[in-house]
Amino acid sequence: MEALQPNEIRLLRFTYGLDDTEPQVTLSFEYASLNGPTLSPFVALSYVWGDLNDTLPICVSGNTISATRNLHEVLQSLWTLKFDQLIWIDALCINQQDLIERSTQVALMGDIYSRALYVLAFLSPLSNPFDLGMDYIAQSAADPELHYEPSLSPHLTVRGFDARDEALRDSIIALFATPWWTRVWTVQEFILAREVRFQCAQRVIDCETLQQGIQNLASHESKCCWAARRPADGYPRGYLDYPSKAYSGLTLYNAALRMSNLSSILRTDPSEAQDLLGVISLFRTRRCSDARDRVFGLSGLRLQTSKAKDTLPVDYTISTATLYRNLAMMLIERSKSLDVLSHVLHGPSLEKRTMGLPTWVPDWDAALESDYHLVYHQRMNRISHFNASGDMEPYWKENSAGSITTHGFQIGQIEDTAPGYPSTTSKLTGKSLIDTWRQLAGLPTEPQDLDSEAMREGSRESAFLHSLCGGIVFPPWNDDPSMYARVYQAWLTWFTHSMPAYLSEEIKEAARNFDFLVKNVSMGRQFITTEDGHFGFGPELAQKHDTVMILSGGKLPYVLRRVSPSSGSGDAYEFMGDAFIYNAMAGEKVGSLTSHLKDIVIV
Repeated sequence: MEALQPNEIRLLRFTYGLDDTEPQVTLSFEYASLNGPTLSPFVALSYVWGDLNDTLPICVSGNTISATRNLHEVLQSLWTLKFDQLIWIDALCINQQDLIERSTQVALMGDIYSRALYVLAFLSPLSNPFDLGMDYIAQSAADPELHYEPSLSPHLTVRGFDARDEALRDSIIALFATPWWTRVWTVQEFILAREVRFQCAQRVIDCETLQQGIQNLASHESKCCWAARRPADGYPRGYLDYPSKAYSGLTLYNAALRMSNLSSILRTDPSEAQDLLGVISLFRTRRCSDARDRVFGLSGLRLQTSKAKDTLPVDYTISTATLYRNLAMMLIERSKSLDVLSHVLHGPSLEKRTMGLPTWVPDWDAALESDYHLVYHQRMNRISHFNASGDMEPYWKENSAGSITTHGFQIGQIEDTAPGYPSTTSKLTGKSLIDTWRQLAGLPTEPQDLDSEAMREGSRESAFLHSLCGGIVFPPWNDDPSMYARVYQAWLTWFTHSMPAYLSEEIKEAARNFDFLVKNVSMGRQFITTEDGHFGFGPELAQKHDTVMILSGGKLPYVLRRVSPSSGSGDAYEFMGDAFIYNAMAGEKVGSLTSHLKDIVIV
């Protein structure tokens, strides 16, 4: 394979035989400079490689290249359509055996996908079971007035099917259950494209239609089609939340979220660009065959930290652990904050995979449950609401062997813990869980009438309530403290028993919002108390005697575990995770405790 010059790429051309005496199709390379004045129009393929051990030989310009079975199926579909445009395909157009070329070409992929005539997102070599769902989405896109709730008129129907029918719901879900929506690389390939066309076998739907169709369904969900939440086929949560038996429990809501997440980072205004940390977090559950691609696969995006490419060049000669550590250091230095520490997760919701990481570095390759990921990402978006360390500048100095030295002071040591928001494996649910939280907070298990005195600012009951909400309060509750108390009481009743029928729809909806906040602050965490009476929510693996600390530059308190006695270089700790501690989130502790500031070593 001929070597590439700087900024040069290979493009693939298909030549079709004229009769049976010639090969059906011949593949050949053409070479083009991305900086050249006469760059020929080309299409960029976005697809899923598939099993790297299941390959077939393909001959291109006399070179035999191993292609995965997935790619072979893509090529077969294109040949069936007599596709005749120049096309860029990473597995064929990059010499994957040459690490230097691979690194150089991956660094160019942002330019490749943004300069392509369009990006062809290949979802499946089959047309079934996607046809019905594609028709439904196209109809939704064409007429935003159509309801998806069958009891409303006019409503969406396709070939006699509507939202009540499992076959239709499964067809829509199937479209978003294809592996393309679960891979890291497809994110930047989608975001950078001028135009995206999604293909299933010979069926193609353009990105605008897909986006508009999903957007219209979401609009009806939030406005007029509330009835979709009533029981569907005996399931209490309704059509959008009905788990598909055919697609591993994926719901219409979560399926559509895969499109919405991609659309959310499409920005024309550079000032609205997301930062690299936010994008890596948003797509943390996506997969890739090389764990380093969780960073490199997003490096081509135009983000607030666009200079990351200069600091973290694409380099496949370094280890995953080294890359993740370098990324964490770069994010701390560039953001002048410790926000990246909140992405360090431990517990049963996470399966760690990267060996050799310091405890303060997030393992971006760890397996994370999708339901928890949704809550975790929403929680990360709220970090900016807090400022636990006040105006203290971050101090973060890397030592040998990956440890760091920082400055911090202790809030307290953990005295008791209890499980957080109940999951399917929780031993405590409903009343037993809230009773345990209240007991640890020093409150009676059965709250008395929550009058203005009980809920006054600074009271134990008020502190507990604010902790349950993670310090976030919707404006109507602030305007009317009595409503805040009623919402809290309604949520307690619902969480421990069931929603009383006599409550107004306003209070019921507010109680659901309250539950959203409770889940956001406590899922994947524990309720914790300290020996001096502080309480809140901390890491899932926090234990008695772990230390709650404020670190210089941190917006949140953090929980650390001592691993060695005090030494000349500072006490050594393992990093366990961030926390919400009532009355310690806005710099309240800085004035009184900064005299206790000391060197902390985190290994």
